[in-house]
Amino acid sequence: MEMASFSGISHCHHHRLWWQPNTSKLPVSCSMPPPSFTGTSHGSKVGYKRSGRFEGAGKSMEDSVKRKMEKFYEGQNGPPLRVLPIGGLGEIGMNCMLVGNFDRYILIDAGVMFPDYEDLGVQKIIPDTTFIKKWSHKIEAVVITHGHEDHIGALPWQLIKKRLKESGIFVPSRLKTFKTKKKFMAGPFEIEPIRVTHSIPDCSGLVLRCSDGVILHTGDWKIDESPLDGQVFDREGLEQLSKEGVTLMMSDSTNVLSPGRTLSETVVANSLLRNISAAKGRVITTQFSSNIHRLGSVKAAADATGRKLVFVGMSLRTYLDAAWKDGKAPIDPSTLVKVEDIDGYAPKDLLIVTTGSQAEPRAALNLASFGSSHFFKLSKEDLILYSAKVIPGNESRVMKMMNRLSEIGPTIVMGKNEQLHTSGHAYREELEEVLRIVKPQHFLPIHGELLFLKEHELLGKSTGIHHTAVIKNGEMLGVSHLRNRRVLSNGFIALGKENLQLMYSDGDKAFGTSADLCVDERMKIATDGIIIVSIEIMRPQSTENTALLKETIKGKIRITTRCLWNDNGKLLDALHSAAHAALSSCPIKSPLPHMERTVSEVLRKMVRKYSGKRPEVITHAIENPIAVIADEISEKLSGVNVNVKVNNGFEMPLGKSVDGSLKKRKSSKFQEEKKDLDNEIKGDEGLLSEEETTTSVSDSTGIAVSDSDEFWKPYTDSDSVEQSESDSKDDSDSSNTSKKPLKRNRWKPEEVKKLIKFRGELNSRFQVVKGRMALWEEISGNLSTQGYNRSPGQCKSLWASLLQKYEESKKESESKRSWQYYEDMDNIFSTSSDATMINKQ
Repeated sequence: MEMASFSGISHCHHHRLWWQPNTSKLPVSCSMPPPSFTGTSHGSKVGYKRSGRFEGAGKSMEDSVKRKMEKFYEGQNGPPLRVLPIGGLGEIGMNCMLVGNFDRYILIDAGVMFPDYEDLGVQKIIPDTTFIKKWSHKIEAVVITHGHEDHIGALPWQLIKKRLKESGIFVPSRLKTFKTKKKFMAGPFEIEPIRVTHSIPDCSGLVLRCSDGVILHTGDWKIDESPLDGQVFDREGLEQLSKEGVTLMMSDSTNVLSPGRTLSETVVANSLLRNISAAKGRVITTQFSSNIHRLGSVKAAADATGRKLVFVGMSLRTYLDAAWKDGKAPIDPSTLVKVEDIDGYAPKDLLIVTTGSQAEPRAALNLASFGSSHFFKLSKEDLILYSAKVIPGNESRVMKMMNRLSEIGPTIVMGKNEQLHTSGHAYREELEEVLRIVKPQHFLPIHGELLFLKEHELLGKSTGIHHTAVIKNGEMLGVSHLRNRRVLSNGFIALGKENLQLMYSDGDKAFGTSADLCVDERMKIATDGIIIVSIEIMRPQSTENTALLKETIKGKIRITTRCLWNDNGKLLDALHSAAHAALSSCPIKSPLPHMERTVSEVLRKMVRKYSGKRPEVITHAIENPIAVIADEISEKLSGVNVNVKVNNGFEMPLGKSVDGSLKKRKSSKFQEEKKDLDNEIKGDEGLLSEEETTTSVSDSTGIAVSDSDEFWKPYTDSDSVEQSESDSKDDSDSSNTSKKPLKRNRWKPEEVKKLIKFRGELNSRFQVVKGRMALWEEISGNLSTQGYNRSPGQCKSLWASLLQKYEESKKESESKRSWQYYEDMDNIFSTSSDATMINKQ
């Protein structure tokens, strides 16, 4: 059998179903290796790699390894009765069990499991369909015990018959409904359904008979002595089965840690009636949508108090419609008040039933807690009855919803003492009672976390069962019927294992393993962040000045971060510096992958040391030899010496700025740049904006722009030269630049004076503060209050140009000094103690 479609979250159909696949259309080969190992009387203790939830963030990475089929008994050798859990053992949900007689199998249930918080973007998790497809020629039928999502959600249908028709695979002769006590054949077994009570109508346990023994699969169950529908738990059927002899019993373990017995649904119905009768205003109830019995109790309370019933939530109507068509619904859907007519009734005349007991994001009650529901608004006069249980894993979001509801002000009634909810799974005393009634030869706990399974096994041993076992998904057990109870059996025989993989669905088109959907990677990015580095590499092409220049690789670098704390831009600035340093440390002839690895490793170590995070660093480098040639031609045409000295004493050619503006820097007297600067400052046209300026680099006398923080030195002290960021377009030919003047956002003289004034006021703070970008943000804010809109980067960039001009003007004689801002700048740096401040921008 192949489960071909898994779109959407399924809903139950209240018939018990079995489906016989057409195996002739699904030829699959399967090897037949010899037996691998056998077990002891209480189950083999075999070492297995998997435990708990085997996929998702922090879980096993087995899904990244090619799956390998372990050795299984096949054919007529070995024990005749065989079970292989596909899901539901060691977890809550995704119940799916293969049960067979030699090589003929049936599949009991096929449920989904809902994701944990770390499974980002995942809507549901289903059993390993690849393995089921591999064994499709062995699987002769699918039998459904009841209609809850954790038992039918993985099937390719929703309201099973309806979805089969929609998918074009409905064949009436292959889809059959069954009734309790009515035996039918499925695969190698004669199956007799027995009636059990649960939180949904038409629940069955299954008795599987063949010539080699009898198997009891309980499904989900509890013992309700007074069920609302009158369908009591079939004790007599279990007593008769015990006299016949049960080879293997598999039983639900969900509530084995809960002492005592479960409440009857009748008790809950009385509690609902009592609370609704005492309410003066509007009443809102919330419960699981599939609990048809509970809806019947709510309906009875509404009728007794003269209230009209309203359903708010699509899943409520879906389950009710399905139950109505099956003749099991306690409410006629046509008698419900329409949602849009709520405001037309007095609050005391309404009883609203909503979805959202688990605070699902789009559920009605959760939306109402935000005040964003389109259907009803909560008020202080409302009464909310929480008739459900908080599912483990949902505690946090349910509590947040309750806090929001409490802030609005309605009265909230919830908790165990209020008796507004009862479980559909048997408590410990009920589990023990059934074990003592059935007295199976072998006992296998199913449905629950590993802790629950272990505890249920101990409970089985305490009732006198000699042969018990606890296994995990993918572990196959064999059982032989004990003909003479006085003769000791070999017990369970371990027949092999399969490393099953969880299959994930995002609710849309994406479907596959955790590796296919990148579940681990999503969580890593969410917790540690991601850095994306794009580098345009420009290798030196000319060797004419190799005697004077130290050849290094130039590069234009752009860095983007997401989900990463950048400390108000300080970390991002340091990442640029470290990336340039790492790039310049690479040999001239380094291949691109080597450069990418080097930059990635340096940035990763920097962030690890700085914030303790291990971000994903993705570096992509491309080569641009044309830009290098254009750069060298431009230098030759202009005749400008572009060598500068940096603080550690060597000379180096400067490349382009980070995002592509071609700027040439000089070490001492930049005549051409001086003329440009004079023209930019004169008149009303003002100075260049940040987009058209670059941060100056210090010469041997020392104008430096790099931060002096000790933390960054291991990453930025290298043979590279820090290149500043710029947003202007790349000029590949300097001869064309003069012919195509750029539109410049110039600084006006009054803006410049204000900048100098504000920078001077913060001079002492620039001496001691490490994160100086915050000070530039303060200066930018001060300019904004004066009506000048300049970014912190623009202010810092202009200040670098002013410093350079100031240094040049200082070397001129006083009679020749004509720069209009010299006195303002000199007032800041006039004292000898402030001389070092020139290095700090």
